[in-house]
Amino acid sequence: MLGFNRRTAKLITVISVSILMGFLLRNLTDLSFRPLNPFLKSSKHSVTQVSFAEVSDRVNETVVSVISTKIVDFNQIHEGFEGFEFWPRVRPEEDGKRKSLGYGSGFVIDSRGLIVTNDHVIDDARHITIRLFDGKEYPAELLGTDKETDLALLKIDSRDRLLPAHLGDSDQLRVGDWVMAVGNPYNYEHTVTVGVVSAKNRKIDDSPFERYIQTDAAINFGNSGGPLFNTGGEVVAINAAISTKGRGIGFAIPINLAKEIINQLEERGKVIRGFLGLGPDAITEEHVKILHLPSKQGILVAEVSPNTAAAMSGIKRYDVITEINGKPVLGKDDFFRTIAQTAPGTLIRLRGIRDQKEMQFEVIVRERQSSNELVLGTKGPTPAQERGPELTAGGIGIAVLELTEQQRKLYELRNGVSGVVIANVSHIGPAADAGLSAGEIILEINKHPVKSLIEYQKLISQFKRDGALMLLVSRPKNYNPQIVTLKQDESQ
Repeated sequence: MLGFNRRTAKLITVISVSILMGFLLRNLTDLSFRPLNPFLKSSKHSVTQVSFAEVSDRVNETVVSVISTKIVDFNQIHEGFEGFEFWPRVRPEEDGKRKSLGYGSGFVIDSRGLIVTNDHVIDDARHITIRLFDGKEYPAELLGTDKETDLALLKIDSRDRLLPAHLGDSDQLRVGDWVMAVGNPYNYEHTVTVGVVSAKNRKIDDSPFERYIQTDAAINFGNSGGPLFNTGGEVVAINAAISTKGRGIGFAIPINLAKEIINQLEERGKVIRGFLGLGPDAITEEHVKILHLPSKQGILVAEVSPNTAAAMSGIKRYDVITEINGKPVLGKDDFFRTIAQTAPGTLIRLRGIRDQKEMQFEVIVRERQSSNELVLGTKGPTPAQERGPELTAGGIGIAVLELTEQQRKLYELRNGVSGVVIANVSHIGPAADAGLSAGEIILEINKHPVKSLIEYQKLISQFKRDGALMLLVSRPKNYNPQIVTLKQDESQ
């Protein structure tokens, strides 16, 4: 009888514990689903899902379609043209020209009718039309554009008060955050796509102003200029580009960068940027070795344009700039942006290194006149070389010739400038890796002028010993030589 009572007591205990554990697990399961849904209230009786429906309802009215009318010259369009299939199938006029409509996106930032879009959406447009959420159309006035950041500011005179989008803080975005794109892909108006922030501070070109936010929210042709919203319905970026090499790779301009540009476009119709007149290069390990630098911090001055602020202050090629007004220069893009954001007329103090000695410069920043001044050392065309001498010794994979007077005239070199002409470049080797090609002139090697073939052979012999060389290279009719660094292939 006693054994029976003990078995009964154990059975009752097991049943009681099972009921208690089931109750606790059910409540824990309900709680575990709640963090997965940032938008909708969860219920104990249903599994909730992430939804942007409420956000879409709130923001859709702030998004507009941008229709640009352009004149297309079909005499300049060939069959391989990238966007040919998107041109309307309308027979051109006798002169080969006709009107064509382009479609993009935008969004309202002020109830007075201010609208933001991409510059490439309205570039060269004869007429711009804005179509609102309710279908009403208005002609748009172009207040200003900035090609460097691909932004444009438009204005329409609407009889109704427009609903502006709320601008967020793109610096607060984290990789993995949910975002929603709204726009006009392929003229399907107010299309909503959802994804996450895939990466930040992306570059897709060589512009120092690029700090794109990468997202896998579907972005297609026509989404350009449209907003990218966060889960709170705030604009955190402006959709601008897609990768043609893969799917789910879109790029958007951070709204914090856009705010700076939009304010200037509204006030002045353009963006005023500071300019020094020097071409900066990123400092590599080879530069550190050749110039005996303490670290890779700062930028290497690759070129100084005549009669500019940099030239007037005494800055020279091969100088290294490490600080601006006491703040470290983090790299080439950081240097560009810092100078660009400095108001013209401002006195700045630069600290740097020349020939292993500390240098200081005082420079008054000037206004940059055109985007052409932003990129120094652009390579020009090269004359064709049918045959050349055998590749020379030195292990860098090129053959050179003496510079003749005829070539000096062709290259428009100043009196006293000497060098050797590259006649051949091996397909495999340090020279090919660095992008050298036939027709370029080597003016200097490791800061030493190349006065003859004998001088060239002597200077090039340092390559095997040091494993790196720094060349100053010019092309025909190019007034801004370029610094090219060669380094030994690990296989060598």
